[in-house]
Amino acid sequence: MGRDQQNWLSTLEVIEEIEKAMEQKKPLSVVRVGDGENLCLAQYKVWPIRKVLATRWARLSRSTNWKGVRLPNIELRDSLIKSIKKADIVGIPYRNDKEILAEQHQYLRPLTDACFGRFDIEPAKLCHTFINRHMVEYLQFWEMLRGKRVVVISRWANQFKRLVGKKYGDFDIEIVKTIRIDRYEEIPAVVQKMKSVECDIVFISAGVNAVILAQKLAEKQGRVAVDFGKSAIFMIKGNPKVRAWSPKRDGGKRIPEKPSVEAEAQISAERSDETEDPGTVPPSSD
Repeated sequence: MGRDQQNWLSTLEVIEEIEKAMEQKKPLSVVRVGDGENLCLAQYKVWPIRKVLATRWARLSRSTNWKGVRLPNIELRDSLIKSIKKADIVGIPYRNDKEILAEQHQYLRPLTDACFGRFDIEPAKLCHTFINRHMVEYLQFWEMLRGKRVVVISRWANQFKRLVGKKYGDFDIEIVKTIRIDRYEEIPAVVQKMKSVECDIVFISAGVNAVILAQKLAEKQGRVAVDFGKSAIFMIKGNPKVRAWSPKRDGGKRIPEKPSVEAEAQISAERSDETEDPGTVPPSSD
């Protein structure tokens, strides 16, 4: 497909791809690359490790458990490379992305392009890296989940299950299992726990680990697996960075027309002045 933005999938097109995979019972992985994934990919091969470790993201990876990984980690880098290469749909930043709150623009699309070039990564299908945030804005997303069996893998999984039951009860979404994950080393155990689970779709909120998990679950277990980023916790906390479709607020509104990728980029730019409360959610690009 190339990395020309006009060829990217829009949010509703990604929803359609997911719905089709569920209907046809075919595996599908949707993963995303933001500043954190870029920095993990850049270790040693694209940037000197000292440059990577000097970033705020890397410092937080070493001083807190917010990131779910501790840099440096070459095994993580190599796993990310393999998973992004194999993933079905990959979200990346716009060239002049204003929605991602990274320290500097150099951590965004320029670094994505450098990493993808260095490791010969050419995804077949691309979308914006915040596809996770924008899918939930559409009634089509919730209709897609109507009557479906869902697994949520996240440290916020149980809270998200309660929110879905409370706000979207009319959709009969059955969250059949919740699995907590906090760090990279837990990926094999999570994959093992999923072996006996029957479901239609898996949503994963686990930082950069979600990229690896989503692709592995699709490839090894035939799952439809989506890197859900911070959508779950933003919805739980009522953070304006995610404006999820609401039955109470939006129930009477018609289904919106399919926006172009360019229109979605403009919406992203209009949100660039919004900031999240650092006391509510740990800083990250998810």
